[in-house]
Amino acid sequence: MPNFITEDKIEQALLQRLQHVCGFDVLECYTVDPADLNYGSGRLDKRDVLLPQRLREAAIRLNPDVPEATVDAALALLADRRQAMSLAAANREVDNLLRNGIPVRFDDAQGRPQQQQLRLIDFGPDGAKTNKFLAVTQLWIKCTSPTALAD
Repeated sequence: MPNFITEDKIEQALLQRLQHVCGFDVLECYTVDPADLNYGSGRLDKRDVLLPQRLREAAIRLNPDVPEATVDAALALLADRRQAMSLAAANREVDNLLRNGIPVRFDDAQGRPQQQQLRLIDFGPDGAKTNKFLAVTQLWIKCTSPTALAD
């Protein structure tokens, strides 16, 4: 009988490589019930595609001088669903925020007004060391059509 390679075997082999060779964390999000939120992603809604706890931790780590309340407000802007925008325009806007940072204003410890870009990803030469990488598998996403399961 032929030895068939299944999609799951390919996925698991890749996840093992990402974890053990490349240093990624791995998060298995599969649940039998697509509405179940109890699987460790921290999402509060299946429509969300961001993992809020990890994103917040990265923003605080990369922007230690920015107050946490300012970080939270900036992340809320990123998480906005942009329903009134076309998909292309929404994609461009989110891409810009991820690449260039989210513009924030705050008062520093001395009470002086500050303005900067809140970085979410370190694109600098040390980014491979300072960023934390996560491979997410089997993530249910609720959209306008039936709920989708992203591998």
